[in-house]
Amino acid sequence: MLTLIGPVDAEFTAAAHNYARNTLNSYQHLLNNIDYSWIMDRKYGVALRQQLMALSNQVNLSGKHQYIPTVWYENELPNEPSYVKYAFNDEKMNLLALAKAWNAVEYLFPYKYVMDRDWKKVLTAMLPIFRKINDRISYEKGLLMLAVAINDTHAGELMESGILKTTSVIFNVRYYPPFDYKAEAKGIIIKKFLTDSLAKGSTLRAGDQIIAINGIKIESWLKERAALLPASNDAVKYRELSTANNDRGDTFAFNNLAGGTLNVKVRRNKAYLNLTLVMLDRYDKQSVKLIEDVIINERLKEKGIKGRENIGEDIALFRAGNIFDKDLPKEEDLAQLSAELKNKKGIIFDMRKYPQSPGMWGYYLPLLLGKAPFAFARYYAVDLKDPGAFILREGVENYMLVIKDDTKTRGELYTGKIVILTDENTQSMGEWFTMMLSQFNANTTIIGSQTAGADGDLRRLTLPGAYRFSFTGNGIFYQDGRETQRIGIKPDIYFKASAKELGGVGDPHLERAVKFIREGK
Repeated sequence: MLTLIGPVDAEFTAAAHNYARNTLNSYQHLLNNIDYSWIMDRKYGVALRQQLMALSNQVNLSGKHQYIPTVWYENELPNEPSYVKYAFNDEKMNLLALAKAWNAVEYLFPYKYVMDRDWKKVLTAMLPIFRKINDRISYEKGLLMLAVAINDTHAGELMESGILKTTSVIFNVRYYPPFDYKAEAKGIIIKKFLTDSLAKGSTLRAGDQIIAINGIKIESWLKERAALLPASNDAVKYRELSTANNDRGDTFAFNNLAGGTLNVKVRRNKAYLNLTLVMLDRYDKQSVKLIEDVIINERLKEKGIKGRENIGEDIALFRAGNIFDKDLPKEEDLAQLSAELKNKKGIIFDMRKYPQSPGMWGYYLPLLLGKAPFAFARYYAVDLKDPGAFILREGVENYMLVIKDDTKTRGELYTGKIVILTDENTQSMGEWFTMMLSQFNANTTIIGSQTAGADGDLRRLTLPGAYRFSFTGNGIFYQDGRETQRIGIKPDIYFKASAKELGGVGDPHLERAVKFIREGK
């Protein structure tokens, strides 16, 4: 074993380059993940312990690595073969996949220290699981278990359409409810039925809150069904269990059912009812066609939503998920648009969907509202000299576009009311720009609920079978050092729509923001 480690070159030790970790500035360096105390375990010989400690103190002066991108914001980890034709029946290859994923997280995931479980113990637990893998189903389930263990919403990319091939088998999603719903800690809220005929044929109603299924309390029911859904926090778990933004047609809150008829306990206003829920069967072609039509119609409705509009004469609304590069203002219109916005009593930034045009948020809005670039966050990227450590990137933390010709902001800073809408769908770039917008002026208020808790550029690792294993690759903190991972962006005013509001029409969250701007409460 000693011969495998080889000699240690004193020229490259951390001490030789003033890089002793115990003396590094905690503002400049994020060292929370580094712990080499295991090296001193007496089960290793003295000579081996000395060599391991010397190796742990080395630095990479070139900053070049075989498996780490040189550019801090690049997503793909380089030089990882995909083994596209892999059949998932080779123990060595399965263990290689585990080793790749485990080591990528070990050295390149800045938030390893806030996981629920010790990462070393996760490796011990996953070894027998990956050894038993013998087909695609067990392989994909193993990857999901690994993704869940890192408590990171970005790891949920594994669940995106087309990546996993056996989702319907792993989750057993044969049955589909006759309605759209939102899963929450206290119940599954029925938002609307898929068709009027399904609504008429059911004893359930929009706005009903299902609090137990087949005698099982909803908290336990949902916890069991969320066990393989990667997420930073419970807010995202409930998001993934719901039908919102459900392009795949998966209804995970109703997975693994023994049959299509359920006994449900429902809270309706102040009454409690015991009712029967008859599910749609996806083995039935007519039901599948109905579900597909509903999803397609929802997509068409989404395309018709305006990215920018006025609410009355006094409020402007910007929707992050519905503004695209084609919608960016033209140079000749900037002066007029700036004047129009500054005459508004309030501006609402809806960050409940992922931003589609970073330029609108990082350049045009600051320009139009008179906000010069400013440092609103700390941004830590992997230290290429010392993987496992992360280093503050000065100048990146403001992340606002600055044009080389010294483009000036348009006039004075807007001082009217700014309201930012957030919820569990506010993720990554959405959280980043929410941080920026929340510090625009002293008259800014975030109204919403817990966000996805996964800010920072992604890292994507290619695993055997051409799978993509993702996780957050850079550390994001507020300027004062407050954390955002798993916690998300905390609202100033907590808001969640009631069951009655969710079962109705309109957008109660947006209505709450309008009321705040106009009435101040």
